[in-house]
Amino acid sequence: MNFPCSVCGACCRHISNIPELRSFDLGNGVCKELDPKSNKCKIYDNRPLVCHIDEMYGFFSAIWSKEKFYSINAKACNELQILENIDENFRIKEEF
Repeated sequence: MNFPCSVCGACCRHISNIPELRSFDLGNGVCKELDPKSNKCKIYDNRPLVCHIDEMYGFFSAIWSKEKFYSINAKACNELQILENIDENFRIKEEF
């Protein structure tokens, strides 16, 4: 099972509070590697570890099940989408 990213780009437009991504911030919270036309990462295959939800789970596996970790991330994703008025079709179900 992999995290079902809907490629809306919302998480990539809200990186200002993520210390690991400080060098990627354009100064307005938007990642410099986000392609604004496609909402895709320009360095997807080489993106920072913190951008890999599936790989980040390894750091939290002693605390949460994969399903719970995905649910937490889906909720955060959906909240960012609501904040940005992104169409509901991009929402990720919060129960796994």
